[in-house]
Amino acid sequence: MIDTIPWARDLASVVGEHALRVAAHDGTDALTFSAMAGKAARLAMILHAEGAAHGEPVASSLRNSLDAVWASVGLRIAGVAETPLNASYSDAEKAYCIGIAGVRRVVTTKAQAPAFQALGCQVIAVEDIPYEPGDLAALPSVAGTAHGRILFTSGTTGRPKAIVYTHAARWIGSLLQRAHFETMPGPGSAVLLMTPFVHGAGLLAQGFHERGATAWLLDGVDLPRVKDALDHGRVDHIFAPPTPLARIVGAYEGRTVPGIRTIFCGTASLLPSLYQKARAMFGPVVRITYGKTEMINPITVLPPVETDAYYAEPQDGDGVCVGWPGTGVEVQIRDEAGAVLGPDGVGEVFLRGRHMYEGHLDSTGFHPLPADGFHDTGDLGRVDARGRLHLVGRLADVIKSGGYKLYPEEIERVLTGTAGTGAVSVLSVPSEYWGEIVIAVAETTDPDWPARAQAALGEIARFKHPRALLMLPELPRNAQGKIMRRTIREMVLERWRVVDGAYPTLEAR
Repeated sequence: MIDTIPWARDLASVVGEHALRVAAHDGTDALTFSAMAGKAARLAMILHAEGAAHGEPVASSLRNSLDAVWASVGLRIAGVAETPLNASYSDAEKAYCIGIAGVRRVVTTKAQAPAFQALGCQVIAVEDIPYEPGDLAALPSVAGTAHGRILFTSGTTGRPKAIVYTHAARWIGSLLQRAHFETMPGPGSAVLLMTPFVHGAGLLAQGFHERGATAWLLDGVDLPRVKDALDHGRVDHIFAPPTPLARIVGAYEGRTVPGIRTIFCGTASLLPSLYQKARAMFGPVVRITYGKTEMINPITVLPPVETDAYYAEPQDGDGVCVGWPGTGVEVQIRDEAGAVLGPDGVGEVFLRGRHMYEGHLDSTGFHPLPADGFHDTGDLGRVDARGRLHLVGRLADVIKSGGYKLYPEEIERVLTGTAGTGAVSVLSVPSEYWGEIVIAVAETTDPDWPARAQAALGEIARFKHPRALLMLPELPRNAQGKIMRRTIREMVLERWRVVDGAYPTLEAR
């Protein structure tokens, strides 16, 4: 069997059917399928003319924009290993990522070009791509075994790793993404995307494009443009992890928005209070998924009807439900000795599937998957009697204090809402007496927050209560909107010192 992926031919079929329909919109300007394919093919032909080989890592660094859309398509149909870099990266982060991925070419803007040229990269500026459309028919199929995408982990617990996918895994992932759509998009349908295109937003855009639907791409949660899209029915799907979802719900102040068919939610746990607000605004349309940089969505899926049922019931047991394994995905829960646990046993989540990565790159080189093909996620979870995965927390975040194992997410769920619209993060600081001291840090300056938090903590056992309730005006987040516990810990230790002992406290420095 010939293992090749005909990316350009597949795109030509989509363009043949949907040429003049809108493929992407940024709230002001539109890009048709024909224009998107023409610009993408021209970029691919330029890369080939300059000697870029199939599987070669080629980086992109573009903010959410129409350019980001066609450039991503162009890298895919060129058969290179698309290596998207967040445009907000510092120069040091760019240098690190380019170094471990072995990037020599970068697609970016003229404004960013000098930074990449200083790193020894050849720059292709999107402004310099000719308007003359490229020829899709001139682009050959790509070997499925060639590297097709290199993604960087979020770096919440250390320096990012470069996660390497083959073109075959990327193609299978795209098929599985569409297979698990709760409501199938098509011409006239549009998905609102606000998170960085280099991650989940770009994956969803491809799925919608392959059905002739539109990616409505905004550069962040631009509330005036979000309201325009929602109030005028310009979109019928939304990709909204909890952070952007909370901002949208807060902006509408209890109003309802009809016509949304599915809200794709993932990347972080959806707390019951936020789900109820979103349900009141949009209806029971939230679909929860579990995704990792190492295995793109879908890993597990909780369809809207099951999501609604789950949040309507008392939530027994540890963790937050993220649904059943997707097609072809294997989930195992293992204990510290590596033994596979039965229903409701809490341990580390291990994953295996045909659309996962083949290995990762770091400063020491390439590291393939283990022989059994399973990826150790570092996530703690359990599988219930119905086969649904529940995420309990991160293995690296488990707090060991006074002989107890404590899960920050459990304590955070109790404190949700006590800081108004601000987040609350639970973490630990070192202690000679206790091993670790549990603290809670709220994103607020409200002096009444500690009293509200203390009242809410009455729902959980006393040994789980934080030893200190601290406040910061803003909690640091990474490019995907995830709270950076490691950075918060550093900020706390800069501002407060631990007074250790049987009854530890934190004092301002």
